[in-house]
Amino acid sequence: MATPNANPLAMKHSLSQQGKTPSQSQQGKTPSQSQQGAAATPLASFSPYGPRSSPQAVKKSPANAATMMNHPSSSATMNFDSPSTAAFNALQIGGGLTWVYPTWMGLGHPQGTRKRTVSRNWTRSLTSSVKGLVSEASLERLAKKLELEVLWENDVGGKKSLVVGGSQIELLITFSQPDVVESVALNFPLSGDIVTKHAEDASKIFAKNLQLDPGQSSLTKKMDNFVDNFERIATLDRLSVYPSLNLLEAVAGIYESLHRLYLYELQATRNDIAFAGNSDELLDNTVLCTKSGSPAMNARERVGLTVDFWKANRYLTTTARSAEWKAKRKIWCARIGCAPLGSSGVNPVRVSDKWIGEGVVKLALAGDLEEGMVDWLQPDNTLIMPDPSKDGNHELMQSDPPLLGARLPEVGFLVTFDPPIHTTLALVESMHHQLGCVFPNYMTTNLVSYDSLLPIQRGTTDKAPDGPTVTRTKQVSAYTSGCLDSVSRTHCYNLFVHKPVYGQTVTDVLFEHPQQLISMLPYLRQYAFLSLLLENSFAEKPTPPPAALPAEAPKPKTRIRKVKTNMANLDELMKPEAPQPPPDSVIDVTLNVHQVPELAVVFPFRSGTATVVVEIRANGAVHVQSQTVLDESNIVAPDGRQRRVEDIGGLLENFEDIGRWCEFMRVRWA
Repeated sequence: MATPNANPLAMKHSLSQQGKTPSQSQQGKTPSQSQQGAAATPLASFSPYGPRSSPQAVKKSPANAATMMNHPSSSATMNFDSPSTAAFNALQIGGGLTWVYPTWMGLGHPQGTRKRTVSRNWTRSLTSSVKGLVSEASLERLAKKLELEVLWENDVGGKKSLVVGGSQIELLITFSQPDVVESVALNFPLSGDIVTKHAEDASKIFAKNLQLDPGQSSLTKKMDNFVDNFERIATLDRLSVYPSLNLLEAVAGIYESLHRLYLYELQATRNDIAFAGNSDELLDNTVLCTKSGSPAMNARERVGLTVDFWKANRYLTTTARSAEWKAKRKIWCARIGCAPLGSSGVNPVRVSDKWIGEGVVKLALAGDLEEGMVDWLQPDNTLIMPDPSKDGNHELMQSDPPLLGARLPEVGFLVTFDPPIHTTLALVESMHHQLGCVFPNYMTTNLVSYDSLLPIQRGTTDKAPDGPTVTRTKQVSAYTSGCLDSVSRTHCYNLFVHKPVYGQTVTDVLFEHPQQLISMLPYLRQYAFLSLLLENSFAEKPTPPPAALPAEAPKPKTRIRKVKTNMANLDELMKPEAPQPPPDSVIDVTLNVHQVPELAVVFPFRSGTATVVVEIRANGAVHVQSQTVLDESNIVAPDGRQRRVEDIGGLLENFEDIGRWCEFMRVRWA
């Protein structure tokens, strides 16, 4: 292969010779007409859109590989009556040059290439979010995509069964009719009782995901929920290494330890005098929202381990609530699974159910400062012994097991938060350094401010720089001072952001010990409650659908169509909008998340305004930093009870809505 000339002067000299004759024997002669055209535009013959792209022009062109690029090679002597071959030789692809699409030559992309690429990418992104409908073909496709074995069986009575198998799982799906699922059974043939005791509940969830609802057609049954649930189980099966590493037992072991911790904390809360007389539901919500959370296996139509750690309306009981209200109640949970470690630096998984001591908490000793703290344990490492039969090394098969060399798994525990938590970037860095967990999405996207991550609509761009970021007008139901009738009042909310800080959305976290997960829950609750407050106050609620017509609706009357002239339409368009009535109350909220999340609220009170500054602390606790609501005139309630500053924060925790909170104090405490 020829070596390119390293002398830049020689390169420039060779390019200056492109318009001259290629041989000494032709000096002094006048080039032919075809040679003159080729010399004037040496690259025109290479263009598929050029007017003189003929084989003859390329064959006779002096702008060949040897003279244009000064890179002699064997391919330069080839003469084919093909413009594509000449262009190939001239670009010296066979001479070791790297191919780059010649857009810099003025050729551009082939016609339609960019359009087809954009269309293909758009179609791919659209179809990747669609899981499809429940059918025999779609279920078989899903199993093969997840690298599982598939087997069809014909049962008695014309029924068919699809058997999906992996190294640790076996799923049996029975069809009563084509694309109509009759039953689903999930088995774990190689797992212990710690896993198999949850198989029946998981089978019921899979059956509900695939079976038709009453009156539903198979053409409308989606498999989104089934795909989400089955992929989690299939991922644990695919990453397992039989018989050394069973990730199903690893996740189930964490559940056993966290469930013992939950039962201990629930009993301790029940024995606390401060919670005497509370219902079991309120006690459960207290443990869920202030302690180690509530773990569950196969709960709320989700297969696998989930840890609920926050709940909307946590002080309300659902005894007299409808099933629809219970289903819409927002719950924050952590879904625990496994994922490859890569280069994250996190220690690998350990298969054990002994993450916590037998007594759950540490025993009280003389001078022990850790009295009452959780007795976390460190289980032994799980090692994977190599399998020579799979590696194809028959010499290792005859050697002693200690000589084979065990290795650590390349898999770690992964927690996925649903819904994701919007926090500040500083908090993510602090949890990473202090707890040792890894955030895979950390700094992988463009840096944005924390307030831009909140589920509230942005303000308009034509506002003043010192104006509110978000302005929202809403109707709020308020009770009169007699607490008998409720009235609707119009509130105008203005959100101001004090010195925006960088934010981060926490979705996935790699960890090595459940203690890390429990330790970060108080800070995640802090920002979950802050997001809930702002969402209830500033987010636009979806418009409810129109009410259905009665069963026997009267026939519509004949309508007379009125025709408007263009001038009438123009007058109607140019007609100024009717002025909106002023709001009953204007509430200004200033958000500050530099250290501890802080809200400064200014609202109408008595004949002026009142200001309350609150901090949202760990576990969503509201601490009143300053207030101008309570004074000597209203410190004592009409019933003689002494009002405290802490009651202001407790009201906000109960209402979870800034507007209703302000309206209560305006009406009741004025």
